[in-house]
Amino acid sequence: MSYQPLARKYRPGRFAELVGQEATAQALANAIATGRVLANLIFTGVRGVGKTTVARLYAKALNCRQRGEGAEPCGTCDSCLAITSGTHEDVLEIDGASNTGVADVRALQETIEYAPQRSHYKVYIIDEVHMLSTAAFNALLKTLEERRPHVIFVFATTELAKVPETILSRCPTFHLKKIPLPLIQKQLAGILTQEGVAFEDTALAVLAREGQGSLRDALTLTDQAIALGGGQVTLATLSGIVSNLSSSSYLELLEAMVRRDARAAMAVIEALDQGGAAFAKVTEETARCARHAFVLQGLGDSALEAERLGLADGEQKRLKALAAGAATFDLNRIFRTLVKARTELDGSEMDRYVLENYVFEWCFDPGLPEVETLLSAGPQTAAKPVAVAPAQTMAPPPVQAQAPAPAQTQAPTQVQTPVPVQAPSSAPRPSLKDRWAATQANPSAPPPQRPTPGAADAAMSRPDTPPAPQPKPDIPVAAPQGPSFPATWRLLADAWRRLKPLQARKLEEVHPIAYGPDRIVLALADEQFASRALLQRDEQVKLAEAFRELFAFTGELIVQTRAGATIETPAPTPAPEAPLPDTVLTQRSREAEERRQKLLDDARNAPFTREIESALGGRVDNVRLVDR
Repeated sequence: MSYQPLARKYRPGRFAELVGQEATAQALANAIATGRVLANLIFTGVRGVGKTTVARLYAKALNCRQRGEGAEPCGTCDSCLAITSGTHEDVLEIDGASNTGVADVRALQETIEYAPQRSHYKVYIIDEVHMLSTAAFNALLKTLEERRPHVIFVFATTELAKVPETILSRCPTFHLKKIPLPLIQKQLAGILTQEGVAFEDTALAVLAREGQGSLRDALTLTDQAIALGGGQVTLATLSGIVSNLSSSSYLELLEAMVRRDARAAMAVIEALDQGGAAFAKVTEETARCARHAFVLQGLGDSALEAERLGLADGEQKRLKALAAGAATFDLNRIFRTLVKARTELDGSEMDRYVLENYVFEWCFDPGLPEVETLLSAGPQTAAKPVAVAPAQTMAPPPVQAQAPAPAQTQAPTQVQTPVPVQAPSSAPRPSLKDRWAATQANPSAPPPQRPTPGAADAAMSRPDTPPAPQPKPDIPVAAPQGPSFPATWRLLADAWRRLKPLQARKLEEVHPIAYGPDRIVLALADEQFASRALLQRDEQVKLAEAFRELFAFTGELIVQTRAGATIETPAPTPAPEAPLPDTVLTQRSREAEERRQKLLDDARNAPFTREIESALGGRVDNVRLVDR
């Protein structure tokens, strides 16, 4: 009789024999025992964790003739034996990678109509189901939605993300996890004991680690080790099939990187190269050690047990010592550096030099200095204020007649004195004309941003309350002037915003085609929401009357669309062919962008910025302005 590999010989035949998948086994057993048979299932996980094995066990439990009240298959009836050998007529295993088209799915659908030959259910196990084409998946939808009572579909896949959502929504999904290293080592020891094969515990630890969470891969490697060792498994025999028998070389490389010792790191890499190590594997294992050390450094001894990390006792002690001497976040940065190096090793014929380059880059990089170091390094790196604009070019603050400010002779910083809140006066509200006359003394004052109801009236009533005594100003205060026509449309719009802030946008969105005390022509390019009301005749009449009262306007006000017509009456002046003049909003936006650009240039060229660039050895690519 030919030799049967260990992975097939010791494949679990009962739910209780599954290793590391207890939750999935319990869920399936309970479903069968309670009569709630799951018709369409998906098993997903990495290779070698038991997806097809669990699918066969489920088929056995459903069709076992001697199952009784429990959910465990007997394993001895003709149905169980046929499923184990793969010759059962009603349990069909289909390779999804070989049968990917619509024609294959249709051929499968033709067999669904037939009743089972000798069992309760016809079970279709489709392995690597993610390899099916989109059309094949669509052909399966109706079958899954309206299945026959005797049909069970079981799907297995290693790439669940490639399965369409329409399939996932119709199938309960069981995620089979990687098997922990201690469980794999324990299972290998039990199997070798049954086989009568001598072994060393250290050798089994290496085989379990090389399995990478897959019991099948570990058993396949064990078969190879038995053949190489002449019927025994020792650490010496594994040297021919495993590039590095222990993690000591990976730990030595990691320790050299933590110390930033490039010579020691190069010596380790040279030794690994002479031993024929695969540098993709070296990078992965060193990154794994860096991750474990970072976890131990951040969470402490009681955070995770050694079994959770999959570490031997000696390996864990060494990682603890390494983590204790590493700087904060250095282990995390080393891990990220090695992960980046691993992505560049695929398909590279210069794998050693790629890894060396990343290791040397880490060792030679001085890193960024701490903020405290920069601030305490002396006056050459101390923060200095950034001059946004020269002091001599800044216009002095406007002087108001109601509350003159004292002259500033020493400090350039302006200190604002808080104004005490006073009760609103009972004096009559000034007229719109009087308020305009009061603003003539300070025509460049900014308009209010968000006026609240009654705030303007309270501010105008404050002259009844005597102000606090102030020093006499050195600059004479101009007396309020009578109504005068603003020189530009921009000045008129700014004055209107100070008087009627809620209606200011009407004038700020229009294009002034003609402007003068005897004639004003305004145009709306796109009929904006706020200003399109000016196209109504009654709105134009009200606006013209307000202009006459406030600004000594004596002419005609015309508001038209860009085509040269109003809603109610045609415009006497056709729209000009030249581009329309800028609106007030456009002018303000352009000026704001110019100010912003000047601030950015000043910040980039500031001495403090140059000193920081010199200290860090880089340059400033962008400056973000933050409003405070």
